[in-house]
Amino acid sequence: MRLAAALLLLPLLARQEVAWKSDFKAALKEAAAAKKLVALVFQSKDRKNCLRFQNETLADAGVVAALGKYLCVRINPEGTDDENRLWQEHGSPMPPMTIVFEPDGKQLAVVTPLNPKVYGPLMSDMVPAYFAKIVPSREALEKDPKQAGPHRTLGEAYLILDNSKDSAKHYAAAAELLVGKGEKAAAIELLLGQLEKYYEKKWYSPARSCCSLLADLDTDNATKKRPMAAWVLGMASCAEGRWAEAIDGLKAACEKYKGDELQPKMMFTMASAHMYAKDLDSAITIFETIVKDYPGTETADISQVQAEKLRTQRQKQPEGK
Repeated sequence: MRLAAALLLLPLLARQEVAWKSDFKAALKEAAAAKKLVALVFQSKDRKNCLRFQNETLADAGVVAALGKYLCVRINPEGTDDENRLWQEHGSPMPPMTIVFEPDGKQLAVVTPLNPKVYGPLMSDMVPAYFAKIVPSREALEKDPKQAGPHRTLGEAYLILDNSKDSAKHYAAAAELLVGKGEKAAAIELLLGQLEKYYEKKWYSPARSCCSLLADLDTDNATKKRPMAAWVLGMASCAEGRWAEAIDGLKAACEKYKGDELQPKMMFTMASAHMYAKDLDSAITIFETIVKDYPGTETADISQVQAEKLRTQRQKQPEGK
């Protein structure tokens, strides 16, 4: 009997769909009364990525379940004048794009991934991150703004929301409060956790303040994480196209932390900065040094490939350039 009942439910489960709304303003009013988040999705009908979003992402059971926690509004930027106006009011984002709003109508997050294995969990995790972390932390800070704990929780919550700006802001506030109270060890522990999480997400530029403060607090490298902080700062400079800054910082770090396990990776990033700065000779020299000093490592293998490519590129350059 149980098996038969389960089989009867399968067609119903297969037909589950997102309960889309078309009136954004009405959805915001409903959200305020129901204390729910609003997912505003801009989705055209025939664009390639929108079709992929429709056929793959919105067809995924996990995504449908995640969106069931929201009041969902779908707008076609190429539809009616009102739809196009709403799209323009939100910065004319390239569809498909999901913008999440708090129950009071304030924008909370922008979701860009299309892969259902990323989109679904992100949309699912956002709800508890908001109601269990963000809301209580804000309320706590309204009562006492000098608490490090709520700021740390907000840093973690905005990390879940993929919001690097607000995450970094609250992590920094938490660290500064801990330092101000003389809780240096707690501040270092906080920064180490932040550095690890940001590195995993490749948030190099948002990690700048974390790396700098860690260097200030851990002057003797007791944590053994100063090289990691220096490397992340170098990658941040590279990500921002600040090649000379990356080279200078990584050169100093390689000299200071000689023998650290991150040495070849720091050297690789430094060589890459030289490469993008059009200093091919210096880049080739560093890549070849990695190959010689760290044989058998993945970094050495990649460096070998890069060195060969750059030698070929240099040979093709006209004389005098």
